[in-house]
Amino acid sequence: MITFDDRHDGPENMGRDAALLIQAESGEPAGRVYGWTGNWVTLGRFQKQEKVLLENAPVDWVQRPTGGKAVLHGHDVTFGLAVPLKSLGLSDRDCRSVGAVYRRLIRPIVLAMQDAGGDAELAENTPFVRSAGHTADCFAHIAPNDVVNPQTGQKVCGCALKLTQQAVLIQASIPAARPLVDPARVFRNPHSAAWITVDAERFAESLELQLSKSLCPKVS
Repeated sequence: MITFDDRHDGPENMGRDAALLIQAESGEPAGRVYGWTGNWVTLGRFQKQEKVLLENAPVDWVQRPTGGKAVLHGHDVTFGLAVPLKSLGLSDRDCRSVGAVYRRLIRPIVLAMQDAGGDAELAENTPFVRSAGHTADCFAHIAPNDVVNPQTGQKVCGCALKLTQQAVLIQASIPAARPLVDPARVFRNPHSAAWITVDAERFAESLELQLSKSLCPKVS
């Protein structure tokens, strides 16, 4: 179900993730772990480029199908995951809640990150929840349900969702190396660059295993 994909530009990566959601709406879960050709920023579905990026920011940008804040790519392990809502084992009411759906999916992701070598835990289980004030940068803000390094409090996974009547798409970024461009050249009130060691192929394998254990019916 989870494929290890290649590096692509912004429009190609977003198109491939959108295709995952279409597949999941037909009843089949699908996911991909992938990279980027150079520096890219993905904007949340409702963000405006002129309000998010600094003038002359040295990056290309593309709009995501999911919501949330902007994410700087090129140095990260990125993944798209789409699953039918019926496989989550939630009530009809909770299937209409972005928060409930997110909580159902985030634990397998955290476990896969840990298995792939990264220190990761939900922020609510650490003392590191904080607000960065007004910022368009996903990694500058830590909410209770964000994923952080439990030793340092640094955010180590940024996630965003799109929910339809039949399925959910989650798009996420794990910073796995030094950013290719300083976030301060891209965003106002940016995050302090930090990264964790995650093996992308091992993460893809472990994520599929964790999902096979947690989703109903079983995912193969």
